[in-house]
Amino acid sequence: MINKILRKAEKGQAIVIIAVAMVGLIAMVGLMTDGGLLLIEYGKLKRAIDSASVASAAQFRKGFSGADLASAAQDFLRLNQSDAVNIVVSRCKADPNTGVIDNTADGTIHDTTLCTTPRRKLLRVEATRTVTFGFLRVIGINSTTISAASVGEAASIDLVMVLDTSFSMAYETSGDPQKSDPGDDPALCNNARTCQPMEDVKALAWDFVNETMFFPYDRVAVVTMTSQSPNGFRESETPLVLSDDPIEVRTAIENIRVYEPPECETPYGTCRDTCTAAEIAAAGSDTGNPCYGRSPGYYLGEKCSARFTQGYDRSSCGSSNIGGALYRASGEFTRDPKREDSFWVVIVIAGGPANASSPMPFLNPAPAWSDANSDGYPDHPNYFGFCPSSTWGPPVSAISPPCRDADADSRHAQGNVAYDADDYARDVADNVADPVDGQGITIFTIGLGELVRFTTLGDPDAGEKLLEYIAETAGDSTGVTANHGFYSYSPDAAGLQVIFGKIAENIFTRIAQ
Repeated sequence: MINKILRKAEKGQAIVIIAVAMVGLIAMVGLMTDGGLLLIEYGKLKRAIDSASVASAAQFRKGFSGADLASAAQDFLRLNQSDAVNIVVSRCKADPNTGVIDNTADGTIHDTTLCTTPRRKLLRVEATRTVTFGFLRVIGINSTTISAASVGEAASIDLVMVLDTSFSMAYETSGDPQKSDPGDDPALCNNARTCQPMEDVKALAWDFVNETMFFPYDRVAVVTMTSQSPNGFRESETPLVLSDDPIEVRTAIENIRVYEPPECETPYGTCRDTCTAAEIAAAGSDTGNPCYGRSPGYYLGEKCSARFTQGYDRSSCGSSNIGGALYRASGEFTRDPKREDSFWVVIVIAGGPANASSPMPFLNPAPAWSDANSDGYPDHPNYFGFCPSSTWGPPVSAISPPCRDADADSRHAQGNVAYDADDYARDVADNVADPVDGQGITIFTIGLGELVRFTTLGDPDAGEKLLEYIAETAGDSTGVTANHGFYSYSPDAAGLQVIFGKIAENIFTRIAQ
């Protein structure tokens, strides 16, 4: 009897042990199953938060509000069915100039860790969600809360605006818009700020910068194709290095001047043809003489120096130094503080083909400045660029201007007798745009005026062919495609506004990806 009782007692203990073991087993299965569920749900939340931070950062542009950023993050999380709650959007709310923190309740909060120098378009998105368990409920664990955070960034923009400042940018001031007339004297219209289309181009360029750039997160530099000083050279110049100050940028653009070379005669390129006292006296009573009744210094127009046609210069008479300006523009992106994480872009506005060029970087060694005869100009014949030999057409001395390749589609290497300013500009553009061996800069080009599509010497549309190449082909090689912009043409300055709008749209699309 006692043995039977003991055996029944043992059977009861086994049931208890099995019951306890089952609970433990279910807990282990629940831990694995619900633990895996927890990891999956966290991964979904983190991916949604990552994407939301990028989507929200894309709203980080001029004129944004904190509510825009918060709304973008919330909408994105909602659309992705993340069931996220307690969504917090943080950014640097300190004024970049004064350091004063904006505590306005705009849907975002201030985070000092997102305040950088130089400023970056950074924001943080944080959120939580509740995960409900299945198996773990057996041991009393019904749910848990998970959280995730991510920092998103919209690329800042480093932009170099390259403007043609050659004589053609004053052709529309008076008279025939295709040539230099007495009313187009840059020495006069520069001071009066009446040079056309230069003044219109400057105004539209500033409008584009003012509407597109988000200071102080974005920066702008200004490069001109010629000297900005009276009696200067055809060497490119940088009136403003990369700056995040809109006042500096506007001032630099407004102060740009059309090329103002010395009065004739000069040993280099184009000059300002004016009436001399001797020419006025020689005019006598000839009313048809342009110097009749004029005062000394009266401007007749742009002229290719007689000394120039006798071999004193080695590059084209014109002054559109496209290659030199591109080379100078590319140097801005290496200037400290260098921002490799920003979007690098160059916009070139040119009114004709490449005429002049610069000695760097393709002359080795680069010509040093020397002026042995004290005439104010460098002695080295290649200081202002390159001129092909007269293997095509008439001799150099019989051509005005003397240096223009007959076929802009042809390409010559440095050292070739046909190497010219167009070849130089293409070589520079390749280096600027090449994403592997160069800088990978995106270039947009704009052709302005009829001279881009029709010039009287060499290939008529040499200007347009060059600008198309720079924007859409430069930097490509076998297996490599550069991050191209695009080329646009406008017969006058009025068309620039639409073109600038397309460029702005293209830029915003790129930095939001």
